[in-house]
Amino acid sequence: MDLRAFQWMFFIIIPAFVSVSGASDIVAGLQNDLNVDELVEKALKKMEEAEEYASMDLFEKVLTIDADNYEALWNLSLLYSKKGHRLEDRGAMMEDYERARDLAELCLEYYPEQADCHYVYAVAIGRIADISGTRRRVHASEEIKDHIDRTLELEPDHKGGWHLLGVWHASVANLSRAERWTASLIFGGLPGGASNSKAEESLKKAIELYPDNILFHLDLARFYREVGRTGDAIKVLEKTLGLEVKDMDDPANLERAKSMLEDLR
Repeated sequence: MDLRAFQWMFFIIIPAFVSVSGASDIVAGLQNDLNVDELVEKALKKMEEAEEYASMDLFEKVLTIDADNYEALWNLSLLYSKKGHRLEDRGAMMEDYERARDLAELCLEYYPEQADCHYVYAVAIGRIADISGTRRRVHASEEIKDHIDRTLELEPDHKGGWHLLGVWHASVANLSRAERWTASLIFGGLPGGASNSKAEESLKKAIELYPDNILFHLDLARFYREVGRTGDAIKVLEKTLGLEVKDMDDPANLERAKSMLEDLR
């Protein structure tokens, strides 16, 4: 049955006390619901096909119809964080990161008990901190950790959460001298008990949950390189180069892995 026939039947069975204009509003609402579901499905499919910009356009359309749509809010936030990271212009980068943060804040407002909302918020403010000054970077680390922890409390096997936790420990445990000095002023030491052992453990957990993820492997190799474990880094990079491309950033990450491997050998 096509939608026009459905609409006609709907008008027939509406009780007499419902006005025609009111019935039209109800039908329009049903059409919107159908459109939203279809748009979300298409957007998710585009993500799976590594067509992230097309996916972003579709999720933006979803939000014009359904401003608090869960799938659109958290996925679009993550996509803006990823898009910004590909840019070279700092101003354009910050615009995307701030859009990612704003969407994540809405996600948290509407769905505070959803792990993905805490995850994308941590990603967004982490990206903003990355291109900010030392003090802001160090200060943001505690808030980032809080939302990573909340992500894993709500969903213990959240693969993105474990990856982000590993990156957080690797970054904070290996701060520069200036950053360590700032951390000592703000927190009296490294925030959140950061350590290299927890960095390795968390990154390995992320890979255990998603063994085909190129970025997870690359970040583990980066960590090993950072702490001087060259042999372990080489082993991970060799495995990384055999993984299949699944994400829009995978080709670039494979090139980074190849270049790092050449440098380490």
